[in-house]
Amino acid sequence: MTPSCQSPVPHIRFDSRATSPGEALDFWRGSLSQSWEMRLGDEADAGRFHADVSMWRMSDLIVGNATFGPLQTRARRGRNIQSDQFDHYRLLLLREGAFHCDAGGRQVSLAPGRFLITDMAQPEESESACSSAVMYIPRDMLDAALPQPMGLHGLSPDNACAHLLADHLLALVQGLPDAPAEVLPALSAATVGLVAASLAPTAVDPLTTGVAIDGALLRRARRHIEEHLGETELAAPQLCKLLRVSRSTLYRLFETLGGVSQYIKERRLARVHQILAQSVERQPIARLAEDHGFRSAAHFSKAFRMQFGYSPREVPRAVEPARWPGGRSAEDRFDRWLRSIYH
Repeated sequence: MTPSCQSPVPHIRFDSRATSPGEALDFWRGSLSQSWEMRLGDEADAGRFHADVSMWRMSDLIVGNATFGPLQTRARRGRNIQSDQFDHYRLLLLREGAFHCDAGGRQVSLAPGRFLITDMAQPEESESACSSAVMYIPRDMLDAALPQPMGLHGLSPDNACAHLLADHLLALVQGLPDAPAEVLPALSAATVGLVAASLAPTAVDPLTTGVAIDGALLRRARRHIEEHLGETELAAPQLCKLLRVSRSTLYRLFETLGGVSQYIKERRLARVHQILAQSVERQPIARLAEDHGFRSAAHFSKAFRMQFGYSPREVPRAVEPARWPGGRSAEDRFDRWLRSIYH
């Protein structure tokens, strides 16, 4: 996957034609391995694998085109969610081909011109051989644009705004290479507003007021956690005092995220993982553990391995970038882009 210097908008591209189908498949599967379990519908088709993926960084969003074949399946399971900690929504607009998805029990088969939104904090499985436009949106950005909190995982709206959004997204990926950098923040905000308008009529909740309050409280709590990960006193009592809610209310707010303590631990581990991955020189593990609220290096290392499947000293570091077949550096990999718009 290689960066482009042609456009003022940051751009990366993966094109399987740069190498043999087998090498391209191995590289692509490896680059997805933390976030997705990917396989071909028939592994005998490995010699026919092809992919062409372009992504642009549009302020807070990532927008792009993707074409894949032959048929592939992807599964995003609990271990992937725990490992990469991506807190985004993914919007996929089908242009050609077939895309079938099971998003938490919602079965969706897209027709060309229709889009699907999934929550990357929830499991999903898909089967596809298609050409599509895709967009990744930070959770807080879309949640703030919605009139009320909604369960978006697996929604595929069919309304006037959804059709406008489909046209807008296709025009966006065509025009982004030539877009001036100064318009990107406004363009990003307008795009998310159109996404929210497309989704709002789809999931009306009669308990709007209570749900909206819960959503606002949860967003405030999560923002506070992210800003105070290094404080040892960061825990339920502090959050209850900050939000002025009871402990039972706080636990209810975090129930779908695995609980307050678990969420704080996972965010701390993700922060340390980021520090280790971006450090050229080896970092002192004991100091990092202490700085992020762990009672001992041993306790930290055990929790780290449980979350990521390897030890802190095994984190791939900036000094050892992934390599694209042929020797070119792939430091600007898409997964690192995606992580950068949240962490």
